[in-house]
Amino acid sequence: MKIEMEKQTNDLKESITRNIMDRIDEKLTPMIEENEKLKQKIGNLENEIEYLKKEKKTNNIVIYDLEEREKSILELFQSVKEIFKRDLNLSVEENEVNRLYRLGKIKLRTNRDLCYYHL
Repeated sequence: MKIEMEKQTNDLKESITRNIMDRIDEKLTPMIEENEKLKQKIGNLENEIEYLKKEKKTNNIVIYDLEEREKSILELFQSVKEIFKRDLNLSVEENEVNRLYRLGKIKLRTNRDLCYYHL
């Protein structure tokens, strides 16, 4: 009789525990799904913030009256890099520059302005 009562008590405990766990799972599942959606939304917003930070920095430097000696964009970048290092004590890497080009048409004996796009 005692063994039978212990068995019934254990069965009752297991049933109650299972019932409680099922209820917890029912309430937890939507929270987990919402959490995943929020994580994805946060990731999208972080990507958008990075894009906007980069976009904010575009078109931000124009250098006037820079002598036109270079034969290629690479030489132009090297001269800009040297100027930044010498005059501003800034080191600029090639992957930090979005676009670099001269403004206007080529004119004899005058220097065209330089437009520098930074990432």
